[in-house]
Order: sequence, then structure tokens, then C-alpha cells
Amino acid sequence: MENLVSPLIKPLQSAVVPDKPFMDDPYAFITSMSELPHNAYHYISRKIDQNWITDRDIELIKFAYVHRYVTLSQISRLFFPEVDRERSVRLRIIRLVKYGLLRKVQWSSYSQPTKNRPSIYELGDSGADILKYKFGLFLGQRDPRVSKPASMLFRMKYIASNVLYINLRESFDLVHFEFHPSIKLKEEHVVPTAKYILRTPKGREMPFYLICHREDEKWLKTIRFQARFFKEYLTTQEKEATLVILVSSEDKALLASKIAEQEGASKFTWFVTDKDLNDYTVNLRQGFFCYHNGEKKYYDLR
Repeated sequence: MENLVSPLIKPLQSAVVPDKPFMDDPYAFITSMSELPHNAYHYISRKIDQNWITDRDIELIKFAYVHRYVTLSQISRLFFPEVDRERSVRLRIIRLVKYGLLRKVQWSSYSQPTKNRPSIYELGDSGADILKYKFGLFLGQRDPRVSKPASMLFRMKYIASNVLYINLRESFDLVHFEFHPSIKLKEEHVVPTAKYILRTPKGREMPFYLICHREDEKWLKTIRFQARFFKEYLTTQEKEATLVILVSSEDKALLASKIAEQEGASKFTWFVTDKDLNDYTVNLRQGFFCYHNGEKKYYDLR
């Protein structure tokens, strides 16, 4: 749950607010969102025909539709790996925001209010029209003109999952990544953050279920139910699968590991933290870990 600090209290006055992790900050708040330009689709279609909107731009909006919220650095790593200058990518994204393919969200926080925060990009109204009229997608509430308000913690859950996604692509043979698969077992139903599959050099496919938790008031209660569910599901249905829990800090990973152990799910539960994912000196092949008798042990997947 996001903290409701009085808007009459300016961020720089809130010296009592503790420091919070970048992608797990309940004190974060939106400062501005770019306006939707409401371009007619025939105008956007003409821009496509004239190649002002490129195939790469369209791939980017497809990505934004599925992955929901992305940062400039994530866009650069995925769609402009050959571009050395960030300014060139930034200028391209400014154009896409102007056309309405993307929408820009700027934010700050009562925690470390002077710290520079990277903007977040989501699907724009023209991007939604391209997906609707060019590819026949049903957008529902993912259309920004009718979308439900989303908290910053909700956005951060996707940002953190996308960091993991990018690292998986760069470190492994990632053959499948799907958000929110629906899993049923008897009368119970769980929707994890994602399911992904890695292929080993010998051709063996390794399925993983990802659960990403942020600083909301029910995360401990939720993770207990999820651990109990996956303990039975992975021992009776998908015996080759592994549960991966993504949290922001080692303290939270240790707490989640104790819950997994209490529910009998520790033997097939791995952990990864925001800190390791954002540390470029850490190779993800050695970034997953578990706890054994309270001792942290990293897996070596090289």
C-alpha cells in the first residue's frame, strides 16, 4: 500500500521518511504524465507508410503492451543495443511520445526526494490504435484512454520483472516468457507474475514460475499462500519447475525463505534481488540463490 503523505508537505521537508529501494518505494508518487495527443488513426497510418514510424517502433509498442511499464535504459538495451549515445535513443522516444505511441510518466518520492528518477514509459493512445486497427488486438483496460489508475508499486513490479527479463535474455537461452499465467489446482487458483523457460546447452528446457513482490501491506500473507500452493503444485504437476521469488532486498529474501521453509516449499524455491539484478558486476548465471539452514548460497548456472 502506498503511503498517503499530506500533499501540503513538500518532499524536501520530509526528513523523517526512511530511504527506500528504487523499485520498492511506497513513498513514490507521480509528478506528471504526458498528454495523450488524440491523433486520428489515418494520420498515424500515414506516418507508418512514410516510414516515420518504423517496424522497430511498432515492435516497441507491442513490447509496451505486454510488459506494461519500461524505462529508457530498458528500451535502449532491448531495441537500440547498437546505439552508443543515450541522447539519440532519448530523441527517438520523445518523437514516439509526441506521436502518442508511448506515454511518459515522471515521478518522485518522499524518500530521497533530491534523487533523479528515471521516467517510465507505457502504451500511448496512438500505440493502442495501431495494435487495435493494424493487428486486431483487444486492449480492454490496457487502452490508456480507459485504463484504471495504477499505483507506483504496481508499476515497479513490472519494472523489476523487466530487469530480470532483460538479464535472462542476455545470460541464458530464454525460449519463453509469459506474464500472468493462470494456474489451477483443485479448488485453488494462483496467478504468478510470470512463467519463463530456459534451454540448457544440451537442449533441456527448465521451466520457472516468477513471483515478484513489492512493499505492500499483504505481501507476507500472499507469499505464504503462494508457497503453500506451489509446494503441492510442483510436487504433483510440474515436477521439473522451479519457483523464483523476486524481492528488493536480502532481508526480504530471508524473510520469504523462512515462510517457504515453514510451508515445505524451500527445496524448489530460488530467490533473486533487485540489488543483484541492477549490479552489472553480477552475472545472473550466479545471481540466483537459496538459503540452507539460514545460510545464503548462490547457484552456479554456468
